Amino acid sequence: MASLLGMTQTRLELAGVELAQVRQTTVRTVVWSLLTALAAAFASLFVCILVIALAWDTHRFLAIAGCAAFYVVLGVYFYVQLKDTLASQPPLFEATLAELGRDKQAVLDSLGGEPREQS
Repeated sequence: MASLLGMTQTRLELAGVELAQVRQTTVRTVVWSLLTALAAAFASLFVCILVIALAWDTHRFLAIAGCAAFYVVLGVYFYVQLKDTLASQPPLFEATLAELGRDKQAVLDSLGGEPREQS
């Protein structure tokens, strides 16, 4: 019984470490993403204003439509990249769940339970 409690404590500590790592990485990623997006938004906005100002006398509607189309294409591209990134994320607490599965199997084996198929 003491070894079971020790295993449980170890697994909970592992889960805590994983959670702290995920939280730290997530906060850092969000901050840098927001700063990057803000800088890129201002830069692209001013480039579009410059293009529209340069084409104002001759092709103002074409310049406005071109800038709008650029932002639509960029938005679609970012959406696809976000979707792919989220789909490729590993499950949260993957190592902890694997260890808990092995612990469960070890306890069942020691109690004479039916062994589980390994996948």
